[in-house]
Amino acid sequence: MTATAGGARPAVRGAMSVSTATTAGACARGARGGSATRATQRSPAFSSGRLGARRSCAAHAGKRSAEETYPQLRVSAPGRVIAIGDLHGDIGQARRALRLAGVLGDDDDESGNPTWVGGDTTLVQVGDILDRGDDEIGILILLQKLDKEAKKQGGGVYVLNGNHEVLNVSGDFRYVSRGAFGETMRFSQHLVKLFGDKFRDAFGVDETDSWTRQSKARMGLFSPGGPLAQQLSMNHTVLIVNDTVFAHGGLVPRHVEFGLDKLNRAVTDWMRGKEIRDDETRQALGMAIGGVRDSIVWHRGYGTERFATDEERSSSCTLLGETLDMIEGVNRLVVGHTPQLGGANCECDGRIWRIDVGMSFGVLGADPQVLEINGQEVRVLTPTSMRQTSPTM
Repeated sequence: MTATAGGARPAVRGAMSVSTATTAGACARGARGGSATRATQRSPAFSSGRLGARRSCAAHAGKRSAEETYPQLRVSAPGRVIAIGDLHGDIGQARRALRLAGVLGDDDDESGNPTWVGGDTTLVQVGDILDRGDDEIGILILLQKLDKEAKKQGGGVYVLNGNHEVLNVSGDFRYVSRGAFGETMRFSQHLVKLFGDKFRDAFGVDETDSWTRQSKARMGLFSPGGPLAQQLSMNHTVLIVNDTVFAHGGLVPRHVEFGLDKLNRAVTDWMRGKEIRDDETRQALGMAIGGVRDSIVWHRGYGTERFATDEERSSSCTLLGETLDMIEGVNRLVVGHTPQLGGANCECDGRIWRIDVGMSFGVLGADPQVLEINGQEVRVLTPTSMRQTSPTM
């Protein structure tokens, strides 16, 4: 979520010098309920979660095998599917959402690792982990660890890149909190200890001015080809799980016509720091992450909580229907990006679900809500256990 409707178009560049109207009845809104109490849980210690740093830094040292893999567009989920909206650096609220979803245990194990209790559940986080809150890397570590544990039980954790991930890889840090700059600096210092002095300059470790040191650390980590950009590169821009497609902002027909898999791959290549030379990849990046109204991460056409007119609603639902009908086997779209003041909700006879409830205390501090898809039943889980059910398709 951002207050800006468009945003700057991300620079397409090569590797940096870093080494490294809701439908009545069927789509009635769920009440929030509960109180918005700030959780005090902070980021896990960096020593207990390296966020793929060993893999990322090894790649910068010349091992390029990670660049041969790309996010898989379609995933088959054997059990229920849980979707969580924008987290924006609030790890306490993230943990509340994960527990509400029934996938995170109450206590970490003796090694400080989170306990996955979701069995074969597939969890999808729809992007915007970064910005507005202090514990961005802590959330990334938490979700990475949960994915490792989930896979042992037949489940999995998938994360999408939102517009705020794109902003940071583009070097736009206007929404970064003071605490997040500090977290970034500490993480970069941790990487230097792990991998040696070749990263000292890239991460500004020896800078005497605190602000310069923090800024340089963030740039070194998030610039295309940097360790955290490498990690984000394996996130999805679009993900299809069974009969549901997920995107941070939205999808329109031209995205599908171009090829959703190609859009995913283009964003991955850009974040990895590959030099973008061909027009097709530039076009793909414009459609996926560019600062235009209908790019995937910036789209808000389906995010309107209350349409001003029936005509406006009909137009939006028609566009959505045209888009989904072009994707084989898909019945609904789930998006984040636009905070819903009345809670997670659906529109267009259950074909669009909007799940950004502004749960981060850097946004609205709302009680977490999560979306549960179990076969053809779709419902919103809230702290008060009030549920919203979609029409059967």
